[in-house]
Amino acid sequence: MKRTFLVLLALGALSLGCTHRVGDLSVVTPNASPLKFPVVAERVEGRDCTESILFIPIGNANPTPDAAIDDALKDSDGADALMDAMFYHDHVTTILYNKHCLRVVGTAVRTK
Repeated sequence: MKRTFLVLLALGALSLGCTHRVGDLSVVTPNASPLKFPVVAERVEGRDCTESILFIPIGNANPTPDAAIDDALKDSDGADALMDAMFYHDHVTTILYNKHCLRVVGTAVRTK
């Protein structure tokens, strides 16, 4: 009986999960947009990263698309949106040190 309980406890611990909100996007389309905006910069890149030591987060617990987009637009004067954006999840995972980044690459445009 005790062994069965320990097996069920171990299976329960392995099946734990969680959900969290990643970010907000105002307009999303899976295909090329029919809208045309003035291009401010081609192929801009931004990222938002989180690091942890021994699985304890340092600073921000989760990278967000909002912060990655803001980072991509910071050097593009007048740009307020990204077109043809692609998101990447980059990570380095070790026992001691972990780094997770959300990276976005796209074309910076002015919508206003």
